Amino acid sequence: MERSFFDRFSVLEDPRNEKGRIFPLMDVIILAIYGTLIGFEDFTNMSYYLKKREDELTEGLELSAGIPSHDVFSDVFRMLDIKAFMAQFVEWTKDIVKVKTGKQIAIDGKAVRAATKKAEGGKIPYVLSAFLVGQGISIGQKAVGDKTNEITEIPKLLDLIDVKDCFVTVDAIGTQTKIMDKIIERGGHFCLQLKSNQRTAFESAKLYFEDLETNSPKLWEELDCYKEPHIKNHGRIESREYRVMSDPQDIKMMFGEKWKHVKCVGMAKLVRRIGNDESCETHYHLLDIPVSAEKYASLARGHWGIENSLHWVLDIHFREDSSTANADAATENLALLRKICFNFTKLDPQLAKKTTKKKMIDYMTDLELFKHLIYDVIPSME
Repeated sequence: MERSFFDRFSVLEDPRNEKGRIFPLMDVIILAIYGTLIGFEDFTNMSYYLKKREDELTEGLELSAGIPSHDVFSDVFRMLDIKAFMAQFVEWTKDIVKVKTGKQIAIDGKAVRAATKKAEGGKIPYVLSAFLVGQGISIGQKAVGDKTNEITEIPKLLDLIDVKDCFVTVDAIGTQTKIMDKIIERGGHFCLQLKSNQRTAFESAKLYFEDLETNSPKLWEELDCYKEPHIKNHGRIESREYRVMSDPQDIKMMFGEKWKHVKCVGMAKLVRRIGNDESCETHYHLLDIPVSAEKYASLARGHWGIENSLHWVLDIHFREDSSTANADAATENLALLRKICFNFTKLDPQLAKKTTKKKMIDYMTDLELFKHLIYDVIPSME
C-alpha cells in the first residue's frame, strides 16, 4: 500500500536506542495521528483503545509489530527532533497549497495550560501558530521558550514558513519594527493592529481619524470606505465600517520616521445596538502597501479565523488545553501532531459538510475512511 503522505516524514531520525526498538517510527506516528484524530489527548487511553482494535488496525494500516504501549508513544514524542518534524510539516503544507499569492497568514499564540511545569515556576507553555486563512489550515508553529517572548519568536516563525506575496496579520503585540522588517525581508506584506502598547502612534492615528470625521467632513467622505451589511442576531444589531488612508505626508505626520514600511493606515469601527443601548469599538491597523477599504476589511476580519477556527477546534475537539505532556519536546511535538489532524479534517472532501466532531466519530467507526484519507486523498494533493 502507498504511504505517500508518510514518505515525507519517513526521513525523520528515530530518536530511540536501537536495542529493543520493536515498533517502527512511522507505525508509531501513523497510530498517534489516528488516535489523536479520533479524540484521544493522552497516550494511556489511546493505547488501550487501539489495542482493542489491534487485529483490524494492524492489517488495515499494514503495521509490522501491532500496537505499542503508551510508554512507546510517550518516548517517541518526547524525544523526536521538533525542528526536523516541523520542517517536514512546513514542506508538506507547501505541497498542498502551491499558490499563496495574495493570501492571508494569521499569526497568534495559544497557551497549553495543563502542561504547566509546576516544578519550574509554573510557567505555562505557549505556542505561536501560523494559519492560512482562506484555506483554513495550519502551516507552522513555534514555541515561546522560557526566556523568550512572542516579539522575539515571531520573526523565527516567519523564517520557517513561506510568506512571499502573502499578507501577514498579527495582533498588537506584533506591531514592532523588527517584525515589519522580517515580513518585508521574507517577501510578504503586513497588516498589524495598533493598540495602546504603542501609545503615541495609537493616539496619533486615533486623533487623525477623529479630527477628519469631526472637522473635515468632505475629506472624511473622500476616504475609501467599505460598509458591511448589518448583522442582526437575537435582538443585537452590528454594523461595521472600514476606511483607509495612504497619503504619505499624513502618515509621516502621524508616525515620523519610526516605521518606514508603513504606507497605509486603516480604521475599523464596530457599532453594536441592543435595544436603546449602543456601544462602539474602533481599531486601527498599519499596512505596508495601499489597499482598498474592502481588502482591509477582509484582512482585519479574517485575522480572527485563527482564534475562531484553529484554536477553538484544538481546545474543544482535540482538547489541547487538557494535554499534560510537558517532558522534553513533548508539548511542542504533540501540538504539531494535533495540527496535522486539524488539517486532515479540513482537507478531507469525503466529509466536507460534516462538523469536526462528526468527522472524528466517522474516522473512529470506519477505518476505511481514514485509510482513504491518508493513502488517497492527501497524497493526491501533493
